[in-house]
Amino acid sequence: MRKHLLFSVMLSLCAMGGMMVYPTPAIATVAQSPAIKVRGQVIDEQGEPLTGATVRIKGGQGGTITDVDGNFQLEVAGNAILSISYVGYKEREVAVRNRAIIEAIQLQPDNQMLEQVVVIGYGTQKKSDLTGSVAVVDTEALKQTSHSNISTMLEGKVSGVQVTSDGQPGADPTVRIRGVGSFGDTSPLYVIDGVPMGTSIRDFSSNDIETIQILKDASAAAIYGSRASNGVIIITTKKGKNGQAPSVSYNGSVSFSKTQKRYDVLSGDEYRAYANQLWGDKLPADLGTANTDWQDQIFRTAVSTDHHVSINGGFKNLPYRVSLGYTDDNGIVKTSNFRRFTASVNLAPSFFEDHLKFNINAKFMNGKNRYADT
Repeated sequence: MRKHLLFSVMLSLCAMGGMMVYPTPAIATVAQSPAIKVRGQVIDEQGEPLTGATVRIKGGQGGTITDVDGNFQLEVAGNAILSISYVGYKEREVAVRNRAIIEAIQLQPDNQMLEQVVVIGYGTQKKSDLTGSVAVVDTEALKQTSHSNISTMLEGKVSGVQVTSDGQPGADPTVRIRGVGSFGDTSPLYVIDGVPMGTSIRDFSSNDIETIQILKDASAAAIYGSRASNGVIIITTKKGKNGQAPSVSYNGSVSFSKTQKRYDVLSGDEYRAYANQLWGDKLPADLGTANTDWQDQIFRTAVSTDHHVSINGGFKNLPYRVSLGYTDDNGIVKTSNFRRFTASVNLAPSFFEDHLKFNINAKFMNGKNRYADT
């Protein structure tokens, strides 16, 4: 698991007349509250339990979803803050305050969300008019994450959607929308600009995304067939506009990753001393003289970069958008790496006073993994 470490330094200078100020050593202390097991229940405005509500730790890793009775159980620090969300309801934060049992957490409906226009297969519709379960992902929130994989970026953003990954750079995580099936693949169907792309979009650039909607229930099968039995993730990409002046935008990020802790193990000399004490002259093998620290040989501070350049614009009847992207994702284990090149061209020419329209959407993706054991 990667941990992004952020360091901030604050420097303040103080001076008082007639006094000498001597530097004193600064000691940084971090107080960590002990972990406790928290239980609670999430209910709606009428007191009914909410099944599948997302409960996550604010500003940290980890989370869970509520069961059929709206109950949840999670191990957190005593001073943690829980963030509870559910489709169609306002997100709520609750402080743990060292309590093992939290009173019922009531969520209030978000009426503004019901006015959103969402993509449903071959058209659009107001969310308040839908009979199926549709989740709208906040793409602005996705921009705050530095991960290059769209599936991983969905983690913790949509209630009822589970995302798990083995942590390797470029690895395609497992996404489950309708739970674990009894057999077969449980991956959702990805649809980009109306074109089904299969059950993986690892090589698609997140910088090209305009909107994301998730169709959760079985009604999606009426549009996409049996491929939608595990849910559908619909993505629309960014496009140019008629009469728009050309504009160039660049998005880039640099991230650092390292192991959260190092294991305290014996050195070569310490192990040989222990072996001599244990077996004496009856050592079964020659232990040599090496003092290799295998953690130094295996782990590293990984530096990952992501770059994306796009050109947007539009002539009178020809809106266009062209983008190029490059990702270099290094793992904390030496030799593990993922590199990806992406290119996208979107043209939407129209003729005869918009009576005849075309949409040309071309995408190029090339990704290469190098795992730790290769």
